[in-house]
Amino acid sequence: MSKVVVVGAGISGLSSAYSLLQLYGDKIKDLTILARDIPGTFTSHDYTSPWAGANWHSFADSDDLEQIKRDRITYERLTELARTKPETGVKEYKLKLIKKRAAPEPWYIQERFVRDFKYLSDEELVYRNLDPSEYVGYEFTTFTITPSTYKFWMVSEIKRLGGKIRQLAKIDGIESVPDIVGFLPDLIINATGVYAGQFLSTFEPSEVEKVFPVKGQIVQIYEDLPFQLVIDDLPKDDNPLSYQFLNIFPRGDGGCIIGGMMKKNDWTNTVDEKLSERFVEICKRHTPELKSTTVYNSYAALRPGRKGGVRVGYSEYKLPNSNAKLHVVHNYGIGGAGYQASHGLSLEVSALASKVLGQPKCRYGSSKL
Repeated sequence: MSKVVVVGAGISGLSSAYSLLQLYGDKIKDLTILARDIPGTFTSHDYTSPWAGANWHSFADSDDLEQIKRDRITYERLTELARTKPETGVKEYKLKLIKKRAAPEPWYIQERFVRDFKYLSDEELVYRNLDPSEYVGYEFTTFTITPSTYKFWMVSEIKRLGGKIRQLAKIDGIESVPDIVGFLPDLIINATGVYAGQFLSTFEPSEVEKVFPVKGQIVQIYEDLPFQLVIDDLPKDDNPLSYQFLNIFPRGDGGCIIGGMMKKNDWTNTVDEKLSERFVEICKRHTPELKSTTVYNSYAALRPGRKGGVRVGYSEYKLPNSNAKLHVVHNYGIGGAGYQASHGLSLEVSALASKVLGQPKCRYGSSKL
């Protein structure tokens, strides 16, 4: 029986822990999640999960088959949760996605993968103050995940399956994990997000330069919408910043979040109040359904980016002054796609874990995990 330590309690860490316990429950003696920030923490700008858009809107390029597979698997999993487990906070919504006509058509539109697909009419684009000669719109069924509800549900499932969560100060290096837990883990899952480079710096200093923050900012309003709206490339009349776009995601328990921005290599935790005001102005311009908006919060947080994309892989590190090795599976650097790829990524983590844990009790690809 093996002892497993998961470092990080964002969506990647929790999903990995949950998948491991389901697949290897008969082989895991102890699974402990170590994290500075756990579900219920709302004060750390580098713990992004509580503030995520948390919808499904795949960013994968048409030739990125690995990421497409992860997103496909997660779409099917979210479909199941939305229809059978409302307590998870996963709810089906229509997404109105609007892009420049010159932009490549997303893979899930090309393949008609998403359900209930249709094109938006030119009349709707005009209604949304967009030029139909420049823009094309798609509508399909996707999901909103209410992050706190989903993560609390996942924590309860992890505990039901025998896992534990321990909150502590940030761990600076992976080599410290054995001393912290008091034993040499058979397997460590590295889901340390934006600090993964620092976490691995003793053994892989090159990762320090590869991992970077992608700052985001949102506004929360009390008003509700019956659909999601995303405009990837805002019109010049909106005077957008180079890293700005529009998304509006209703939450399953009411209200909406409005964004957004993706600003690379910005570690600051400050909210740009003028930018928040611009978010609301642009939202109103393209969403006439929102006749008024009551803002009750603005927040900035850091997504975990990585040069070369998400890292899902297996490593072994020899501890200094010892013959002992750390056996590690990595799951970090997914950027802004954490929720929409979470189940696919967790199944990859579980497959790699077989190098240490042996064969699982059921197949990796089951969407019902």
